[in-house]
Amino acid sequence: MAESISKKINLIVVTPYQNFYEGAVTVATIPSVDGEIGIMAEHSPLVVALKPGIVTIRIDDEIKHFVVSEGYSEINQRMILVVCNSAEWAENIHVRWIFQAIAEAEKALAEQKNDEAGQLYTEDNRHKLSRSLARRHFIELYGSESQKQRLEQLSQTPYEI
Repeated sequence: MAESISKKINLIVVTPYQNFYEGAVTVATIPSVDGEIGIMAEHSPLVVALKPGIVTIRIDDEIKHFVVSEGYSEINQRMILVVCNSAEWAENIHVRWIFQAIAEAEKALAEQKNDEAGQLYTEDNRHKLSRSLARRHFIELYGSESQKQRLEQLSQTPYEI
């Protein structure tokens, strides 16, 4: 019986601070603004805008997950390039910081004035809130048991800044 060889595609994830990930993957799922996109080797060329969310990669039988912020992805037949503001593995996320960022963004959005100077500030806070909510969802799904317990504890009491 002939062995099936899965073709792989090179995934490169870069942020302004680091080359987060580079390696050959069997399939990657990325969070585009139009919905999740699954990508395998020999994918048609494509450029997509990314929203904060979870990237899932499969390397043969191993599955890994990490969270990314907004950015973009350039895809061709042999490579997926993800350029984003941040990318994190679950173990590098501090649950308390998620709640602090959510509280800060919600407070700032509630206090916003509808003047021209405030519009850019408002958009920054919307992005901050979106990134924080994506991180919280990521921890709900893929965080360690202690992260999930901490998330549950902090969810029951309002976070004050």
